[in-house]
Amino acid sequence: MKLKQIYYGWLIELTPLPTGYLFNCWMPGEKTGFSDRQIYPTFVQALMAGKRRADLETVSLSLIHFLNQSYKLCNLSLPEYQALEKSVFDFVKQASRTDIDMPDTSTLKQANQILCFYKNTTSQIQIARISNFSNNKFEQVVFPGEQVLFEASPEAELEIHMGDTTGTVLANKILCSNLKVL
Repeated sequence: MKLKQIYYGWLIELTPLPTGYLFNCWMPGEKTGFSDRQIYPTFVQALMAGKRRADLETVSLSLIHFLNQSYKLCNLSLPEYQALEKSVFDFVKQASRTDIDMPDTSTLKQANQILCFYKNTTSQIQIARISNFSNNKFEQVVFPGEQVLFEASPEAELEIHMGDTTGTVLANKILCSNLKVL
């Protein structure tokens, strides 16, 4: 079963394999995708690599778009444009290398972590937070209809906060063992 998460408009798809996880980042419409084709030992490492790649591609596309506009408006000469474009592509190629150190997540397996899934089924923006476990640091804004995958201890509680006229209010607490991906 492929696991999917939306990240700033990108669809990050994680494919479980016998030796770990592989990521694919898809642009809206799922027609163009990117992957480093590396197998990551844990879900968290693959998700972090996918988010990093989505960030790199977003920055690259934005910079190239800006360069195209600047060149068309005659603010750049052709050699300047070509040099800047090459620099952007070289940076993305270097920054997307897979031999960059990933954080050690070997403690996740030792700490009895489980993969959890939550979906905001309301029409309001929510804040999902784990606050009752010091070793589980998780907080994320969850938009209506958005789905979130995260790792947590089975005993941890996911708090769902929603906004009202006085700020945010705790709307729900869910035991993470009830959110476990099977």
